[in-house]
Amino acid sequence: MSQHKMQQAISVVGLVLTGILLSTSLAWAAKDARPFWTEKSSFIEGEELFVVGVASKARTVEEGRRQAFEQGKVELMNFAQITSLEAQGLVIETQMTFEEPNADGTVTVYRLLRVPASKLVGIQGRLKAQSQAQEQTIEQSRKELAMTQQALGEKVTKLDQQQRQVEQMLQQINTKIQSISMPINRSERSASLVDRLKETDAKLDASEQELSRLSRQIQERVRSSSQNACRHVASGMTPAEMTRLLGNPDGRKYPPERFGDHYVANDVWSYGNTSVHFNGQGVVSSTLGCER
Repeated sequence: MSQHKMQQAISVVGLVLTGILLSTSLAWAAKDARPFWTEKSSFIEGEELFVVGVASKARTVEEGRRQAFEQGKVELMNFAQITSLEAQGLVIETQMTFEEPNADGTVTVYRLLRVPASKLVGIQGRLKAQSQAQEQTIEQSRKELAMTQQALGEKVTKLDQQQRQVEQMLQQINTKIQSISMPINRSERSASLVDRLKETDAKLDASEQELSRLSRQIQERVRSSSQNACRHVASGMTPAEMTRLLGNPDGRKYPPERFGDHYVANDVWSYGNTSVHFNGQGVVSSTLGCER
């Protein structure tokens, strides 16, 4: 190889090395030129909370800024454990942005967002209080449903007992029919048996009519008692007012114990099919069993 060609080769290699070193230097220089906050995800300074949103390799600066803002909101929601920032009235401000061009023509955008830390803490406290109130409401509804189911179970048990009593009464009547003694004389025996059967039938008819009358009377009383309770009972009534208005209840789930001027919670009075619930202050809180 001639000396001239060798010198040309050495010059080319030198230029390549110079380009490599220059690119490396520019890359480090660009990295060193980034603001300090681009290396963080969130930090607090004074009364302000800062979060950093990053959009890597965006096609345009505008798209990168939008993506960085949305990413910053995600960082803020993760930091504060809040699912919807705008719904809570929190205003997010952009403190500054930093754009860094990439070799492939895209751009990486860093966006520093700022919110008042005190307002964020206030939103967290309000959401926590709302969550606790919802949990208490759900628990109270669960308890009332359990008491209603238990009251219905007791009524079903009472109906079963009444049915068994009727069946026992019919069985006793049937036993009496079978135990009728037979006269010695056949003709007299036939006549006596017919008379006794007629008498027994008449007694059975009378018993059934009496049972029907009693059943209608009881059902009417239950219906009337339920309607009066649904029509006249209002939230805030005291037990004394309830007694003057409707008389003594048909039943009580938890007889109250007086503590000074107050009653224990969950006292339940029953009027027919209607249940009246008292709260811890000893006044009516709700009624169940009324047709809406």
